[in-house]
Amino acid sequence: MIKWLWRVPVIAVAAGGGYGLYEAIKVHFLKRSAAAEPTFDEVTPTRVAAPGEFAEVWDGVPFTLPTPAGGTIPALVVRLPGPIPGDLALSTAVADPSAYLAGFSRVCTHQHCTVVLNRDIDAINFGFNYLTDAPALTCPCHLSVFDPMRGGKAVSGPAVLPLPRVRLELLDGVVFATGLERT
Repeated sequence: MIKWLWRVPVIAVAAGGGYGLYEAIKVHFLKRSAAAEPTFDEVTPTRVAAPGEFAEVWDGVPFTLPTPAGGTIPALVVRLPGPIPGDLALSTAVADPSAYLAGFSRVCTHQHCTVVLNRDIDAINFGFNYLTDAPALTCPCHLSVFDPMRGGKAVSGPAVLPLPRVRLELLDGVVFATGLERT
């Protein structure tokens, strides 16, 4: 028995190394893309803002969204320079017909911290270690970065799932949130 006992720590180290390798591959190479055709759960229609509040590209309005389970989550609507995957961009008559709005949950899919719209490109490039030329949704807790132009896909950091998107509708000239993407 004793002559076989030395194998236990060797096996433990090999198993730990294998698990570490799996996690590294998952975090760096297996991030899930946002669905091209998302499915939304209905939520109580929530007023977000008038289209005029999104005068410039990357203007964002945070709000609180009721969930289908009866709670609330922080969310954000942001004006993007173009449509996003899944045809979720809302074309409005802000100042031109090519204005697009998209909504996202602000709850990080890694550890549920609150993400923010980060317009500081240098901070994203150096502080979050993600090279980009456009603003992004960033999580200050564990430095995950989500790309709004790719449907909220996690592009850097430990998060592997995309941010759930929020369905938007223009009702009586006002932007309303009417659904939360099922994940």
